[in-house]
Amino acid sequence: MSLFVDAFVTSILYAAFFSIAALGLNLVFGVMRIVNLAHGEFLVMGSYLAIALANSYGFNPVVSLAVVVPVFLAIGLLLYFPLVPRLQKSGDPEMSSFILFFGVSYAMEGLAVQLFGVSYQSLQYNLFKPIHVGILGYIIPTAWIVTAAVSVVALVLVYFYLYRTGLGLQTRALMINRDEAMANGVNINAVSAIAFGFSIALAASAGVFSSFISFPTSPSIGDTFTLISFAIIIIGALGNPLATVVGAVVFAYAYGYTEIYAPNWSSIVPFIILIAVILARPQGLLGRKAREF
Repeated sequence: MSLFVDAFVTSILYAAFFSIAALGLNLVFGVMRIVNLAHGEFLVMGSYLAIALANSYGFNPVVSLAVVVPVFLAIGLLLYFPLVPRLQKSGDPEMSSFILFFGVSYAMEGLAVQLFGVSYQSLQYNLFKPIHVGILGYIIPTAWIVTAAVSVVALVLVYFYLYRTGLGLQTRALMINRDEAMANGVNINAVSAIAFGFSIALAASAGVFSSFISFPTSPSIGDTFTLISFAIIIIGALGNPLATVVGAVVFAYAYGYTEIYAPNWSSIVPFIILIAVILARPQGLLGRKAREF
């Protein structure tokens, strides 16, 4: 029974992290119908920046967010204007973005190799004191608790942005029908640029904590995060940012329990579930039967 409860608790922490890791990818697809294959690379770059800040200034990851979020929000805004409007003028923005960001992802991976080398790097657990805490008789790294807490706060902020602000209302209007939103006076470029910037900042924020909760950081790990993020948003529902949480819970519990009971299958079972969801419910667990564009 202790293994079962241990897997349950661990999977909650995984689900919180995976939610914030994949949320930006679903946001940018929902608003712009863009497939950002460089999503994982932005996460990796956020991780490297957090590691650099810890090594140079002793910043713990929570403090690093004060630097990482505005830096990558600005990067997202700067990348939006030369790239995204051109993609949306193409006949097939989804495929065009797939090809473009495929190139961007490899360019960013090469840049990471040049800047940081190929060896694995991680943040140290002793950045948080105490290093471990006891909860209901279980010893859990404090870094894991902080990661889950920051992820929940980020999810709440995204919910507030989407459902409690005028900008969020305009963002959701673009998700439902871009042409109607434009006809009703929504500034498509401004709203899309902000959403794109937020998506990059969210990915980088997840990267700040990634070496605690999942994998040590290296230039090649971005593809893994992109793959996991796509699996999560497909399970939840493409184009529905908050359905990302449902996809993350399903993926995390599949991963967490197989990691405990059948570790050789832990990297396979979540994707078997993904295939089953696609076959049984192609629109995702919370998706509509037909997407509106």
